[in-house]
Amino acid sequence: MQKILVCFDGSEWSKKALEQAIEIAQKFDSHITVLSVVPKVCFLEIGIDCATVEAIFKAETEGNLNSAKKIMNEKGVRGETLILEGTPADVIVDYAKDNKIDLIVIGSKGKNATERTLFGSVTQKVAVNATQSVLIVR
Repeated sequence: MQKILVCFDGSEWSKKALEQAIEIAQKFDSHITVLSVVPKVCFLEIGIDCATVEAIFKAETEGNLNSAKKIMNEKGVRGETLILEGTPADVIVDYAKDNKIDLIVIGSKGKNATERTLFGSVTQKVAVNATQSVLIVR
């Protein structure tokens, strides 16, 4: 297991996923890619400044990834951080496939029943569509 992809949004669930990935990486001398996906929020004309909204999302994401990078460095694990844009589940699955990732580590995050019923969770979509093994961390 050489390449591990961690899906990271700064939540407690994603922090637990990173911790688990670090433990695995230490055992197998694996490389970790910590991926955050910034969703496209301006797909409709809704009267907001899209550039400002996207800049806010990116700034928050960069801060989260800096924290993840610091944790990896402290634990002596090889890794990198990456921000991509798009639909989170699709971006995660495509990145993992295109980059020959061996394992995807993702947090299980509770959503309200209505949102889960209508849209499904990112974790569920990744688990169903990824061709790699997916470790869901609770």
